[in-house]
Amino acid sequence: MIENIIISFIVLLYGLVIGSFLNVCIYRIPIGKSVVGGRSYCPHCDTLIPWYLNIPVFSYLFLRGRCKNCRGLISPVYPAVELLNGILYLIVWFTYGLSLESAFLAMLLSVLIVVSFIDWQKRVIPNKLVVFLLGLSVLHGVYQSVYFGAAWYTWVIGFFAASVPLFFLSLFFPDGLGGGDIKLMAAAGLFMGPPVLLALFLGSLYAGLTALLLITVKKGSLKSEIPFGPFLSLGIFTAMIFGGQIFLFAVQV
Repeated sequence: MIENIIISFIVLLYGLVIGSFLNVCIYRIPIGKSVVGGRSYCPHCDTLIPWYLNIPVFSYLFLRGRCKNCRGLISPVYPAVELLNGILYLIVWFTYGLSLESAFLAMLLSVLIVVSFIDWQKRVIPNKLVVFLLGLSVLHGVYQSVYFGAAWYTWVIGFFAASVPLFFLSLFFPDGLGGGDIKLMAAAGLFMGPPVLLALFLGSLYAGLTALLLITVKKGSLKSEIPFGPFLSLGIFTAMIFGGQIFLFAVQV
């Protein structure tokens, strides 16, 4: 019991630290800056942030959401990303335990966080993130094949299972689907295999319900555009963590 609590605490801290790096990616990738070079700085006054004021979540609370130098507001997105990544890492640990599969899934979810926030803010899914996901998916497929004897063609099927339908759908609705969404699901399918179809269904369901909610509260219309990437990412997460239970429930019904 105590051992699990200690491991959970370490996993959470690790997730928070990685979440801090994800914030760097979310800010720098769209403007073409390196995510590995240079220290963090205030976007308002360009003052370098010392390490003791760059502690995930706690620094935001300590500074009360303002830069110590210029008192400019610090976006609440920063601690939100850190907390989200930490919580997702905990969920992965509770679901898969400490394993190489957990490491692969944690990396996948971290990239999806970056994809979601960039797509929500900028309405674009950067190609370099898709390329990273493709590389991660290939390594994951090799791992699954070598250690568990998984058939390689299942990953190929996953690559096309969701991306091809989205591609043809984009031909009829070019303003509703972007190429980034198609490439994202191709990369995710290479990681997941055929269950990517469940992820696509759930992502579409989440997006549809959100659009309906926005229309209901009169903050949107049938012509309102919402980024699809965050909802596809949520669908991928749901399918990866709860896919087995969903399939069992569907069979029983």
